[in-house]
Amino acid sequence: MNRKARQELIGIGALVIGLFLGLTLLRLSLTGSWGEQLGSRLWRLLGAGSLLLPVLGIGWALAAFERLGSLSPARAAALGAGLVALLPYGIGTVTGARFPAEYAAWSHTQKLVGLVPALLAHGVHQVVGTAGGVLVGLFALSALGLLTVGWHPLVVLRTRETGIGKRETAKPPKQKGAVKDAPPVQPDTTILVSRFPKDRKQKSPPAPKPVMVPEGVLIPPIHLLTAAPVDDGDGGLVQIEQMGQKLIETLQTFRVEGSIAGRTVGPVVTQYEVAPGPGVKVGRIASLADDLALAMRAPSLRIVAPIPGKAAVGIEVPNPMPRMVHVRELIEGAEYHRATRVLPVALGKNLEGDPVVADLARMPHLLIAGVTGSGKSVCINTIITSLIYTHPPDKLKLLMIDPKMVELSMYAALPHLGLPVVTNHHKAASVLKWAGWEMERRYRLLHANHARNVVDFNRKVEEKKPLKGPRETLATQTGIQKELPLDGEYTDGVLPYIVLIVDELADLMLTVQGEIETPLATLAQKARAIGIHLVLATQRPSVNVITGLIKANFPCRIAFRVSAKVDSRTILDQNGAETLLGNGDMLFLPPGKSELLRVQGAFISTDETERLMEWYKVHAAKAAAATGTSIDEQVAALEEAEKAGEDGSGKGEEGTPGERDTLFRQAAEVCIQNQLGSTSLLQRRMSIGYGRAARIVDQLELAGILGPANGSKPRDVLVGLEELDEICGSD
Repeated sequence: MNRKARQELIGIGALVIGLFLGLTLLRLSLTGSWGEQLGSRLWRLLGAGSLLLPVLGIGWALAAFERLGSLSPARAAALGAGLVALLPYGIGTVTGARFPAEYAAWSHTQKLVGLVPALLAHGVHQVVGTAGGVLVGLFALSALGLLTVGWHPLVVLRTRETGIGKRETAKPPKQKGAVKDAPPVQPDTTILVSRFPKDRKQKSPPAPKPVMVPEGVLIPPIHLLTAAPVDDGDGGLVQIEQMGQKLIETLQTFRVEGSIAGRTVGPVVTQYEVAPGPGVKVGRIASLADDLALAMRAPSLRIVAPIPGKAAVGIEVPNPMPRMVHVRELIEGAEYHRATRVLPVALGKNLEGDPVVADLARMPHLLIAGVTGSGKSVCINTIITSLIYTHPPDKLKLLMIDPKMVELSMYAALPHLGLPVVTNHHKAASVLKWAGWEMERRYRLLHANHARNVVDFNRKVEEKKPLKGPRETLATQTGIQKELPLDGEYTDGVLPYIVLIVDELADLMLTVQGEIETPLATLAQKARAIGIHLVLATQRPSVNVITGLIKANFPCRIAFRVSAKVDSRTILDQNGAETLLGNGDMLFLPPGKSELLRVQGAFISTDETERLMEWYKVHAAKAAAATGTSIDEQVAALEEAEKAGEDGSGKGEEGTPGERDTLFRQAAEVCIQNQLGSTSLLQRRMSIGYGRAARIVDQLELAGILGPANGSKPRDVLVGLEELDEICGSD
């Protein structure tokens, strides 16, 4: 007979005994003479407490059949027995604790106390009096409730007090002034001491110091973000302890011996460290994930087998009372303001409840994946908010590509935008090409001034050292740039960081994959040193979207809940993301590490983002002065240059050099060297599209270099290299 069967059998016995005792107290003839004597003696010994004996039996039975939630049968029995003793004790203490020597002389009120509670009440009264007896009773009641169900009378007072604090912090101060006028918010500093010392739970962080923003720097005040509510409970620690017992019992049901070596309580999940018994293989525990989830009534479980650096298996179970992580509490924390981070990104809190703040400059690029509703878009909003709270518009530029047209449209008023939010697929490809051009420009600039990276270059700019600036023009056509000598003086100021955010990579890969895959790979490989960083997000982490060329250059990744194990392996190279809970629950692969970090993502609401945008609208004049050079103009110039390269074929009958394609002479040389001319030849040798190659062939025919079309055969070449100089002139 297993443990559960024994527990239920004992519960049935307790129910039968409780019902029988209830009948004996009624002194019915159904219980016989022995039952009548038993009921009389119970009333004489326990008084009114004997009336709770049937309730004790029923409660024990319900707990044995798991009908009282997480309350175990032993705790239910202890609670009932304590109430059986405390009820008559309280009556005896309040009535004065004075009882005649003979039981027959007791009044009806005194008989409610019973002999045993009367003896206890009288003894306490002789030592500490009536007031002390009442206090002893309250203490006993509090201890009983705390040890069994995790409740005591002082919880009511604490809840009322913290409720007032909630109402006070729910109303942010109405202020529309500058940042320097924003009053510092005094956070709640109440420290709740855990009753379970074996929990490796987070310590209460010190009160965050208000961050002083220099006057004139365009950074929004912190009160625009919603403050985290005051934690007015114990987070269900009693239920968490009972869940650990249930976990061990379930493992024993499957004949897997083990013990709880420790636990880590996080905002949303608790990791139990299960030490396997002798001879128990780790794989046996890992294979029971679904069975454990069924027994724990959890939507899913994640098993870390084993925990790196520990002789235990980690079983992560959802908390009965999850806590939300707000982005404000992370931005106010000291971890966010560490001076070593260049582009701090507040991601959330880990299993220990410690803030997780990453540096985008060290990643240096981030790949995010997760199904709809898993928290992917909220994570992007958190990343954007984290960046704008540390860098003004003149130090940071954001390029947002949103093929879905709804997720990032709320940031239209953000002055950090280098150009309006891009929703057109072909415009997105142009933006990526511009980023590649900007990367090459910055590299030439750093090379000319002997700077290793953008930080070194900006330091020289701030120190006002003489710097060389290249005199160059924008690309005249795709892939071709006209460079002038680096003999100018650099006067453009510091190079801002550029963060390019793509909210749905899958849509772009379906339409313009050929145009964006190479620029993405090039940027991911080379753009780290010059301050350009990529954040790519997709809800379909398939190999068709996250290709090997892209994946190899994104070592830092975030996976929210995905639909299948294959998707988890695509984004993380291992399973685990399919067991996440959603709503911000993520697995984070930090840069330079192979162990996954489970994080509860920080939450920012749409109302908070709208308040930020309204603040920027109020300060629109200052924002316009800080934005600097418009990237939109440069992208438009690049598009015009590409269009001129694609559509600049000569339409006149004379085919003058001014009307010819810029690749006209190069194409003519290719045809003369191969002694044939065709569209496919130019496509292969010059890496251009069909439309442009066909237009160049028409121009070559008009110039007399190629003969007329001859069906499917290549065209004849009519001139040599000597005549080509006369036809092309100085072009």
